[in-house]
Amino acid sequence: MGGRKVCIVGSGNWGSAIAKIAGSNTARLSSFESQVNMWVLEEEVGGRRLTDIINTEHENVKYLPGHKLPHNVVAEPDLLKACAGADVLLFVVPHQFIGKVCDQLKGHVKKEAIGMSLIKV
Repeated sequence: MGGRKVCIVGSGNWGSAIAKIAGSNTARLSSFESQVNMWVLEEEVGGRRLTDIINTEHENVKYLPGHKLPHNVVAEPDLLKACAGADVLLFVVPHQFIGKVCDQLKGHVKKEAIGMSLIKV
C-alpha cells in the first residue's frame, strides 16, 4: 500500500502556493503518495477550462501566474473526487466558504483523515 494521500482544498493564489510546496514534498517523501489532488472551482480563462490549463501547463495562470506547479499536482473540479481517499486535507479556501465546503464533504471523508486549516482571515 502507498503512503498518505494529500488533497489541497482550494486553488487561489494561497492554495496554489501551498500546492507547490505539498507537491514537491510528497514527490520526495516515500511516506506520501506522489500525486496531490487540488480542488479547483472551475472557471474559464481565455476560453479554456482552468483545470485543463493547470493540468497541461502546470501553472495556475489566473491566481499564481509565472510560478510552475509540480507535475504531480492534479487539478480536479469535483470536490468529492478531489478529496476521495485523502488522508490529509489542506484547507485553503476563503474563510467565508469553509462551512459550505465542509457540508459537502460530510460523510465522504475517511474517518481517520487529518484536516488542516491554512485559511487566512
